[in-house]
Amino acid sequence: MPVECGVEIDPIGQERFHALDKDVMRQVFNIHNSMGRFCDERIYQEELARRCRAGGLSVEREVPLRVTHLDFSKSYYIDMLVERGGLYELKAVAGLDASHERQAINYLLLAGLRHGKLVNMRPSSVEYRFVSTTLSHQDRLKFNLVTGEFNEKAEADRRFRETLGSLFDDWGAFLDANLYRKALLHFFDSSESGLRSVNIVVNGLVVGTQEMCVLDNETIWHLSAVRKHLGSYETHLLRLLHHTAFNRMHWVNLDQRNITLRTLK
Repeated sequence: MPVECGVEIDPIGQERFHALDKDVMRQVFNIHNSMGRFCDERIYQEELARRCRAGGLSVEREVPLRVTHLDFSKSYYIDMLVERGGLYELKAVAGLDASHERQAINYLLLAGLRHGKLVNMRPSSVEYRFVSTTLSHQDRLKFNLVTGEFNEKAEADRRFRETLGSLFDDWGAFLDANLYRKALLHFFDSSESGLRSVNIVVNGLVVGTQEMCVLDNETIWHLSAVRKHLGSYETHLLRLLHHTAFNRMHWVNLDQRNITLRTLK
């Protein structure tokens, strides 16, 4: 099984989650009023869990999610799981942004849950966002891997394409892009490949080094999750490639169900 959860999961529907959320948020507001907004994140998490349990709710803290593929593994931890079906991520940051929402959605998908909430205790008024998904694991296996512009001329290229396909066959689409990137780096880490410091050259002079994903002595690779302005993105990737000693870049782009693998030269 590609994903293991540290507790038994009991997915709940939207109506049940919103009823549950009223109890949780009442405690959130009480904590914010009594403790202020400048405590550390973990203090808020522990106190919210304590008060919810005192109110009769079951709460699991730091629930582990372990994602595996062959000998690769990556662990995540859900801040709070209430009644085994309501996911809560508590933050103490200047403001919630898209990365926090992507993190919560990733946890929902991995755990097979439908509803969760982001709560930020740092602002003067509590900030929160609902997060939800209707996608099941089977839904996420319905993806399109497009390789029409992929240039496969060496054994490493073939392995790269096959490994990428194998990851999506196992995990499905829609997960955090960095998870797929870490897995690819794991499987392509050798004396010739992996995350390497690459010289950036301008007019024959090395102006610095930058970490890049290297496949072989000719090829680097890049993984993104871009949905708009793909032409501009490609132009800037080619500009970067031009200032290295490499002559090819395999570009993997994740656009929900559409995974495109192209070779830029």
